Amino acid sequence: MKKNSAITSFSIVAAFTIGSAISSMAAVPAPPVVQQQGIPDTVFNNLQESDCRGCHNQAMSPDIPVDPTYLASRHHLLVDTTIPAGSDVPNPDPDGDGVPNTVYKCQSCHTMVRNTNTFTNELDPNFRDCLGCHQQTAEATVHHLTALAAAQNCQACHGGVIDNPGDGHTIPTYQPSLVTPWPSGKVNGDDTVPANSAGTFAGNCNFCHNTADGQGGEPGLNLESTQLGTIAAIYQNMETHHGTGLALADSSRCSWCHDVSQPSPAHAIRACEQCHGISSLHNITADTDGNGVTPGAELPGYSHTGAQADCWGCHGNNGVIMSAPQSGPAIPSIASVSDSSVTAGVDTAITLGGMNFTNYIRNPWTGAFDMLVSSAVQLTDAAGNATELVPASITEDTIEVVIPAAMAAGNYSLTAKKGPKLGNPVNLSVTPRISIDSATCVRRTGKLTVTGSGFGAYLEASDSGTNVTMNGKTGNVTSWTDTRIKADFSGCSRRATVTVNAVFGSASKSVKRARR
Repeated sequence: MKKNSAITSFSIVAAFTIGSAISSMAAVPAPPVVQQQGIPDTVFNNLQESDCRGCHNQAMSPDIPVDPTYLASRHHLLVDTTIPAGSDVPNPDPDGDGVPNTVYKCQSCHTMVRNTNTFTNELDPNFRDCLGCHQQTAEATVHHLTALAAAQNCQACHGGVIDNPGDGHTIPTYQPSLVTPWPSGKVNGDDTVPANSAGTFAGNCNFCHNTADGQGGEPGLNLESTQLGTIAAIYQNMETHHGTGLALADSSRCSWCHDVSQPSPAHAIRACEQCHGISSLHNITADTDGNGVTPGAELPGYSHTGAQADCWGCHGNNGVIMSAPQSGPAIPSIASVSDSSVTAGVDTAITLGGMNFTNYIRNPWTGAFDMLVSSAVQLTDAAGNATELVPASITEDTIEVVIPAAMAAGNYSLTAKKGPKLGNPVNLSVTPRISIDSATCVRRTGKLTVTGSGFGAYLEASDSGTNVTMNGKTGNVTSWTDTRIKADFSGCSRRATVTVNAVFGSASKSVKRARR
């Protein structure tokens, strides 16, 4: 990933003059601002299936900072795991015994259709519509109606660019000062310099996070055909937060953002700081000149501590000059993964692309920016157990890391970790390794027995991709477990080779003929 590729792709939404911004601190990007980290100021509602795959797909653009999961492996690894409460399962009773299953089976999602011409089962192709399981409700979104969102675990999806309410991060309790940001409408906003193109003055969040004209966003636009090209239209702060659907699912959640007990509009920012605290906001910095991140020394308008003008945009007040913190571990951000599905039992090198994997901070002894902080890679399994990996090599925008053979099969959350700061999570699927220990066929009956590991689940359908063949001929499977398969063939030929085709791959072995 080239250092400035994300800047190039986003620059179409921010027509501004860098030179004047540096010289006067007055000309900041007209909203909507350039955003390279986290989720842009948009509304992911009223989705179509193709919209889902625009982000949740291995072939995504490397400039989109969202989940690049290979969906097939990720879902197949859920078989025989517990179905979370409230999950939308297309076929809750796949075995037809009248009792909803408590664990996922293939038929929980796959529906069989009988082909009367071939007398075989076939997969219903409609199951590939993501919205069949991930149903849109409330504000027609799927993203904030999960158990994680209800538990206020914001970082599970957003990473360190946001804080979790109640996690103990610092929220000021002192009286708001003249330089305390307001969400919007600051009565003493800095009018000594021009307002932005939406008519908003510095000192407000929506000085930068706003639509270009200060009006509402453009609902209904496809993710592939908007002003950002590959993401979505930019909306007002009010729209992006209301568009989560959190409060429509439970009206008591309005208080997560709106604290009616606050004595004045100046205190409204304290509720915002439940999620957007000092510990997250002051570490959002982007590389704007291609030589790595230096907080306080980047071009203005791309991040929160990139330049003095960025501080002024949030804290601005007439006559007050702000000084950038110029330190702190810039939050790392993963934008691409070379392989999001690897095989257990094999050391596999993968490459992560993104930004802020390393950055220099101010040396408290010398005052110079000569202290390098670097990221590790953290893998977290479904039970919350974390494994920290040391990169084989690392630069500001690239990490090469080896996923060790010892990692158990399953889905993992993969993040870049720099000091206490975790970047945005992406998914890594570690799939079972398919191995055949023995294959024995009875000469007289043609009954084949295959033992091994990693066979996974079997789905009796002509196009399921799961079967067992001998010299290219498909057998009639009579029993299939993760470690043993039994199938009937018309006979056992000499020098036969058996092949097991499982959901996670294939394996072959020479067949041993037996008398019984």
